[in-house]
Amino acid sequence: MTVDPAHLSNEDWARVRAFLDSAKKRGEVVDFSTRVELLTPAEVAKRLGMSRSTVLRRIADGDILATKVGTHHRIPLREYQRYSRELMRRMAESSAADIEVELFGE
Repeated sequence: MTVDPAHLSNEDWARVRAFLDSAKKRGEVVDFSTRVELLTPAEVAKRLGMSRSTVLRRIADGDILATKVGTHHRIPLREYQRYSRELMRRMAESSAADIEVELFGE
């Protein structure tokens, strides 16, 4: 079972608790492990609609925070989500400014 706690509803948490209670009653052992979901620069590029080399430049510039696994960069899912939201915000602001110039001039 893979669970992202950030996206669990109260109902989901209740199901997890029920699962653990059931396992406890049966005397079972439940193993928990955590991991950070990592994406490759190619995966991030595909999701953002840009090239892999652009993602690598953004990493080099410090715009996207990444870790090195051996010689390869890996981007935590949360970092991808943060950067994606930031990118969308900047695009919306830029579009709004362009629309304002179109309507009212400079």
